[in-house]
Amino acid sequence: MENGSFAYKCPSCGAPLSYSAESLDFHCEYCGSHFSKAQLDGPLHEDGQQVTEAEREFYEQEGTDERRVTFGNDNMLYNCPGCGASIFTESELSASAECVYCHSPVVLGGRLSGEYRPDRMIPFKKTREDAEKQFYEWIKPKKFWIARGFGSRESISRMQGIYIPFWLADCKVNGSITADCTKTISSSRQGDYIVTTEAKSKAVRQGSVEFKGVPADASSKADDALMDSIEPFDYSQLIDFDLSYLSGHSALRYDVTKEMSEQRIATRVVTAAEEEFVKDITGYTRVNVTSKDIRLTGINYLQAMMPMWFMTFKYNDKQYYFAMNGQTGKFGGEIPINKGKVALFSFLIPLAVAAVIAALVSFVGAIV
Repeated sequence: MENGSFAYKCPSCGAPLSYSAESLDFHCEYCGSHFSKAQLDGPLHEDGQQVTEAEREFYEQEGTDERRVTFGNDNMLYNCPGCGASIFTESELSASAECVYCHSPVVLGGRLSGEYRPDRMIPFKKTREDAEKQFYEWIKPKKFWIARGFGSRESISRMQGIYIPFWLADCKVNGSITADCTKTISSSRQGDYIVTTEAKSKAVRQGSVEFKGVPADASSKADDALMDSIEPFDYSQLIDFDLSYLSGHSALRYDVTKEMSEQRIATRVVTAAEEEFVKDITGYTRVNVTSKDIRLTGINYLQAMMPMWFMTFKYNDKQYYFAMNGQTGKFGGEIPINKGKVALFSFLIPLAVAAVIAALVSFVGAIV
């Protein structure tokens, strides 16, 4: 099953099942039934009897034959396990799709097998409704200035839930810093001057700092700054990777390797370690780091899938991105500003100020 395309189907009516972040189970939009992961993986009957093979065929497409063909430039065609139709995916990096004929959410399991199979994941905790509400709250204070069409129902309809691959690094750094430290002894006014007496000294701090789960997104399609803006994730909710949670959402497999991510992770932990060393220098007015020697000494990786609500908007030939952490609700992005309104007000405000000044001058002149 995990080496091919498959779709979970409702045991009650046979319709497609999708994972619901609202109810934290698998939901059938047609008959309204809900099923837990344990029910789908194990017995479905209240008397505890194991489901038969015939019953399992209602919701699970068995087999390991991936049945796919190359469609040029790494685009692929898959067979939908629900109706047999061909499913076109945009690139080899896509790990899930939706059948355009029966609308079944289809997980392309073969794309997340072997070295591409994640170790852990965090399922969606925030629904589409949560994401839309958060988005409107985000743009509300700036509504007058945003570009026309941004935030319209048409643009919001393009928002999608997507799992992004991440490398989570456990690592250790060793090092030291030297800093010039200044402490104010006294300060007093003498005539037109303020005289300050200061004491200067040097401080050295050295040691080791351990880091757990330092994140780095592992997809070239994900903007690093945008991903940083919606961190952190709560790792206490990590679970073993399970393909079934991808049902109903998009997913990408990694194309940024551990080796490619190491420099980014090293930069983050070295900066964080320096901040920890500086925090340990207390009792001074100013601390200026003059030299440092901090090195990454060991690193272990986990590959994890993280949930995110994502939307794009094109304005004046520039692509704008909005993202919300699908677990915590933290959001980030860049708002497209209506440049016409900005230019108009940039012209009108100085003009209004000039008019007010002219009116005041005329008023003062009339009094005199």
